[in-house]
Amino acid sequence: MTDDMTDGMTDELRPGRAEMCRMVTTLHIAGEPASVVSMQAGYRRQRILRGTDRMGIDKPRLLVDFGSGWPMLDDGTQRVGERRGSAVWLWSREYRIHRQWLRPKLCFTVTAGESTVLRVHERFRPVEYDRTFDTYSAAGLDPVVTLALILVTARPDRMRSRSRNAAPL
Repeated sequence: MTDDMTDGMTDELRPGRAEMCRMVTTLHIAGEPASVVSMQAGYRRQRILRGTDRMGIDKPRLLVDFGSGWPMLDDGTQRVGERRGSAVWLWSREYRIHRQWLRPKLCFTVTAGESTVLRVHERFRPVEYDRTFDTYSAAGLDPVVTLALILVTARPDRMRSRSRNAAPL
């Protein structure tokens, strides 16, 4: 990430798609060589990896912990961010989530300063345990950060499982 990440953020947002279920979320962004994936990593925790990372060998790029009320973000050794209300602090940057509450499907934008860095629209929800989102992210926004912002807003830890008797994460 650059120091002045917001330069040119609203000029052109790259399209992408995120597919979420309770255990795994994938994000594919146009122009990116690999996808970004989050997977359950214990009770109410998700680890984020790039598609090129080796599963079980490489450390996660980011861990999202939903167990403390507000989502906490850490890099495996220290806390690097958190969400409080509509603000997300991650790696010394502040992002603001602007959610449209009166829509039946999740729809939100994220800003950094005055620039829009992410737009997310839920496409459809054919069943309660699968969700698909159209995403539009700024070229300067790291895909790991993009997926983290989607996770802390869409909250896969609150989704139902395919099994009716499954316990919450």
